[in-house]
Amino acid sequence: MKHALHVLLLMVALLAPAHAHADDAPPSVQAQVMPLLDEMMAAANAHDTDRFMALYSRGDALVVQFDDQTLRGWQTVRDQQDEWWAGGTSDAVYRYRSAPEITVIAPDVVSTLQSMEVASTMPDGKKGNVQVVATSVWRKLPEGWRIVVAHESLIQ
Repeated sequence: MKHALHVLLLMVALLAPAHAHADDAPPSVQAQVMPLLDEMMAAANAHDTDRFMALYSRGDALVVQFDDQTLRGWQTVRDQQDEWWAGGTSDAVYRYRSAPEITVIAPDVVSTLQSMEVASTMPDGKKGNVQVVATSVWRKLPEGWRIVVAHESLIQ
């Protein structure tokens, strides 16, 4: 019995410092990434390419797949995004169809899944809606959380 009491006291002693530091722990990864998704949505609705691209990893390692089009490198993705938004004059309006999902893969890697509806003028000149599903892999870099790989699918 005395041995069990010593083991219990040792366990409490080991756990106590961890509990004392719980209040000092950084916010959860989800709490760090969700405001970034909100910022991306605001940037998309403003058609502000540079604001939107600020959340992507700069450099040649960035890969974005949109349907069957593969874009490599930050500048390539930025230029294409600016073209899609017609230099900021697009009338596209983005909204979530459901809350974004954030999955922690490692302390410095997460994936996000966003299901969105986009209302805009279609190529034929008529107003219409399409659905977009975006899956992104984010990595915590020295400058903060940034997308390193993304895949978007247009669902009509």
